[in-house]
Amino acid sequence: MVEYTCSGAHEGAGEHTWLVSQVRAGWTAETEDGVTDELLGPLLDCVLPGEPYVEFGIVEFRLRESRPDLFRAHVADRGHVMLAPGIATASSVRFGTALGRLARSGDLLSRYGAATGAWKYNGQVSYWARPPAPSGSLSWAEHCEHLGRSPEWTDDDRAAARGSDSGS
Repeated sequence: MVEYTCSGAHEGAGEHTWLVSQVRAGWTAETEDGVTDELLGPLLDCVLPGEPYVEFGIVEFRLRESRPDLFRAHVADRGHVMLAPGIATASSVRFGTALGRLARSGDLLSRYGAATGAWKYNGQVSYWARPPAPSGSLSWAEHCEHLGRSPEWTDDDRAAARGSDSGS
């Protein structure tokens, strides 16, 4: 995802920010509202009121844990970088698009920060919070430390994305 900001006056509305998916290999970004509608409520529920900005990986992990069928359906349709690196996926397109919609509606706040653990290949990644803007942030690696799990993708993570019971 790339975030753009126009600092123009926009007829008194002020600054305007939007997110655009970067896509490769013939994949197209889903910009129609209907594609991500079913993700809005579940993703909003994955960003908890009162917590600091949380790294994208935390939001996605919470979605996978709370709504495994929804997560797997989108991964089955668009793939996931943990299963096939280098392509536009449910993470980079659909989940990011839905989170961007929530930010544009004022339900979420976003900023960029260091990508950690399995997400570090991105260099930087989005962090999400509920308004009002909190102080501080929680990285994927820190969250994993609290959970007692590896910050890298595990066989269990891959199995959950595939919808199978084991990493084999």
